[in-house]
Amino acid sequence: MTPPTRPIHVTLADHFADAGVSRHRLRLRLASGEEFDCHSPSFDVDRLVLVVTTYDGVARTIRPGEIQALYERRARWPAYAGLTIATVAIGAGISALLVPLLTPLGAVYGALFGALGGAVAAAVVPSILPSAVPFEYARLLDRLGPLAYWRAVLPNADA
Repeated sequence: MTPPTRPIHVTLADHFADAGVSRHRLRLRLASGEEFDCHSPSFDVDRLVLVVTTYDGVARTIRPGEIQALYERRARWPAYAGLTIATVAIGAGISALLVPLLTPLGAVYGALFGALGGAVAAAVVPSILPSAVPFEYARLLDRLGPLAYWRAVLPNADA
């Protein structure tokens, strides 16, 4: 016996209940054949509609029955690893130069403190960047090429 499939509005409500999901760029394909990219999604559980903002700035209200496929843009782990390595290296380099000029500590201590600061920044930046500048973050994900991918949100969405 096959398990019953979940209604699409339940799947959408569960997915968009996570506040972090609103940071991701979405691609919607509707039953009418229209396909568009959008951001700032929220699912209204009272009216059972998905509200999104297109990149033209237009707010759209979409009923779950109209959605044929729904994808979200995500960065792959090598992109996050590269961001971490670059941030730590830049922090270490800058601090190795500045700390000896501003304090009695040497360049080694400056590099160590800069690397620690870079590690903290690398942990914070990916969580702040998408919500602070959603348009630029979407452009960045487009530029990442193979370091980003479209993940199917709906189980019946075809690739």
